[in-house]
Amino acid sequence: MDYTLGEQCVIQPSVLIGAGTRLGNFVFLRSDTKIGRDCIIGSFVDIEGDVEIGDNVSLQSGCYITRGVVIEDDVFCGPRVITMNDKRMSYRRPAVPFVRAAPQIRRAARVGGGSVLLPGVVVGENALVGAGSVVTRDVPDRAIVVGNPACQVGTVPDDQVI
Repeated sequence: MDYTLGEQCVIQPSVLIGAGTRLGNFVFLRSDTKIGRDCIIGSFVDIEGDVEIGDNVSLQSGCYITRGVVIEDDVFCGPRVITMNDKRMSYRRPAVPFVRAAPQIRRAARVGGGSVLLPGVVVGENALVGAGSVVTRDVPDRAIVVGNPACQVGTVPDDQVI
């Protein structure tokens, strides 16, 4: 094991964790999740499975990453970021088939604490989502979005692009 494990974590057998990654306390990682190297996974993070997380990603405490999410390298998610993957809320409704539509967070994006990413949205490369925002549609590369629903209010300056 070349990663650091906090207390009371539950990690299912098919999970892959890269070297140098640190897991906080009470982290739950479901099946077929891949986490890259040198990541920080805060306490009380729940990753539902079939999730791909790149290198150098920081998921602060309390994040909920739903099944099927893709998070690319160098992404930061503040505390209690929530992702959703079921646009039609098909639970127990045979006439409404489940179609997974998990969000994607592109390289070097930053998502502020308490934000919600609705099903199927893409947060662009080097984009910035302000704290508490509800992202209902795709966020372009380098866009700064805030609010409910999140709307673009600016562009990430050159000196903040990685």
